[in-house]
Amino acid sequence: MDFWFVFIGVLAFIALFCSARCLFVRLIDLGKIKRICKTKGYKMHPAHKIWSLGSKQSSKCDFYIETDNEVLAVKLFGMPRKRSVLIVNENGEYVIRSYIVVFSYSPGCRTPFDSKPKRMPAYDFRYKYKEGWEHKHLQRVVLVTPAPIELIHRRENGGDVLVGSSMGVRGIEYYCSSCFIKYLENL
Repeated sequence: MDFWFVFIGVLAFIALFCSARCLFVRLIDLGKIKRICKTKGYKMHPAHKIWSLGSKQSSKCDFYIETDNEVLAVKLFGMPRKRSVLIVNENGEYVIRSYIVVFSYSPGCRTPFDSKPKRMPAYDFRYKYKEGWEHKHLQRVVLVTPAPIELIHRRENGGDVLVGSSMGVRGIEYYCSSCFIKYLENL
């Protein structure tokens, strides 16, 4: 009987490891963003109670960062695995590319495996938007944290463009956490 408790515990640990890693990395990144906002004098406004647990499937904006001239409406987007690639299509879909390690007679090679294309939800970047911000420039930001290995912009003609850590597609800026932190520092 003790064997089954240990076995179920190990399975539960493996199943929850990705979610726990995502939460841990996200909390560290959000702590850095809060610290920069405090030192630079920016105001951070959460849009809902559990804003730090924002899901990529939820359409609500997670938090706002108010500067002197603009308002950054930020939506959190989490990657399931550490060694993944996020591919954003111009038609409003995204694909997550994972890698499978195949061992053969050679030392091993990584084989890419693309998920099915999923429709990017229509994010509401004006959720709980304050009336006093109407005169400021609104910047729509999707913050990908934990960060993938790469961000790729797939154009309509089929060409993939490696953009690294930030890109703009259809009026929305996609940032990895490290690039967004650098952007806030230089703003």
